[in-house]
Amino acid sequence: MKKKRILAAAMATCMTVALAGCGGSATSTSAGATSTETAEPSSEAAASGDQIVLTWNEVNGEDYGGTVGAHTFAEKLEELSGGQIVVELYLNGTLGNEAESMQGIQMGTLDIFRGNASSLSNYGATEISLTGAPFLFKDMEQFQQMAESDLGQELLDSVDEADCGYVALGWLTESPRQMFITENTYKALGSPSEFTLDMMKGLKIRVPETDLMVNTISALGASATPIAYAELYTSLQSGVVDGAENDIVNYLANSYNEVAPYFITDAHTFGCGVILMNKDRWNSFTDEQKGWIAEAADAASAACYEYNVQKVEECYAQFEEKGVTVLEVPDLTDWSAACESVYATYDEESQAVIERLKNADY
Repeated sequence: MKKKRILAAAMATCMTVALAGCGGSATSTSAGATSTETAEPSSEAAASGDQIVLTWNEVNGEDYGGTVGAHTFAEKLEELSGGQIVVELYLNGTLGNEAESMQGIQMGTLDIFRGNASSLSNYGATEISLTGAPFLFKDMEQFQQMAESDLGQELLDSVDEADCGYVALGWLTESPRQMFITENTYKALGSPSEFTLDMMKGLKIRVPETDLMVNTISALGASATPIAYAELYTSLQSGVVDGAENDIVNYLANSYNEVAPYFITDAHTFGCGVILMNKDRWNSFTDEQKGWIAEAADAASAACYEYNVQKVEECYAQFEEKGVTVLEVPDLTDWSAACESVYATYDEESQAVIERLKNADY
């Protein structure tokens, strides 16, 4: 797949050579620096050997698979380019929350961001967002197989084709997104030993600000409540929401177990992180530089997946120590059936993509 992506990058550059002087601008700020340096590399400038600085914003901290992928990307790109291209990584939302970062990529004030594939439907890239539809993948391994397949590359390419200001460089696979609820919610439900679909009715569940996640949680009977990621901990703590959903690694990394210690194993969807770059910035690079970036993205994807597989095992092993109670879902058949209504909301073309994802032999 790597060779195919590099070839595609070369073809794209040939097709857009007339736009070579239209590279977007990005602000690069060194950690702790008191001044900023603005780089606006055209293709000619990029080919000259001058160092290019790319800014990458991540809303999470160090203990996160996407961050591991970002570090790997930066190290690999610097190695391949001989130091010609370097990445400055900002953690914990230093340069903005998810919505601000997505806008920053479009505007060219930010170069790279790990976006959520399902949120891309809000920006015009519908096809790739369908990977976040509920109950399409049985486990992380199957999702990673999709990411490394021709279909996975087609979906990445669809972001560029949507012409929404982004280019998708690679996947950052996460563990399945699962529910977790607060102590008060658990008691209000009668302190159950397992969790069934009927218990979802009326619960206020925080979701990302995406149509897909809102529709999925609503189909399961809960009240989907979009809240900024940075506000989730306090929202759980204060009772603004009864629960939320995220992957297990993120759950512990952000200490949500402190305010929502009941973890529900519904695995309603798999995390679909995507490495996004500003489209003009991408088009400012030479064929060779695009090849380096593509290879660095592949390395980031592999590192993120390997980290998350190991991390999931470690997280479950920490549950008892951290006071987390697992509420098993005895049967997911009715959960999956309830979400069929989500698929029905899409047009025929989108439903065809969903069928390919459901039935693909990776």
